[in-house]
Amino acid sequence: MIERIIKNNIKNLNYHLVMGYLESKNVYPTEDEAIIITNFLKENYMVILKDNSILMNLRGNIRDDIYYSVTNILMNFKKDYL
Repeated sequence: MIERIIKNNIKNLNYHLVMGYLESKNVYPTEDEAIIITNFLKENYMVILKDNSILMNLRGNIRDDIYYSVTNILMNFKKDYL
C-alpha cells in the first residue's frame, strides 16, 4: 500500500519539501544538496524501497553528515512503514 501512495505522489516532491522535512529532523542541507536528494529520490524511489545499497550512489554528491542523516531517516521510514 505505501508503495502505491509513494508512486502516486512522487511527482509532487520538490526540493523545498525535502529541505523542510530534513530541517524538521534537524538536518540542514544546502539548497543544492536538497535538489540532489530530491532528484535521487524521484529517480530511484522504487529501488530504494527494495534495496538499500543504491543509497551509496548519493555518497560523494552531498556532505557526509547529510548523507548519513538521510540514510538513517530512510532506514527508519522503511522500518516503520514497510
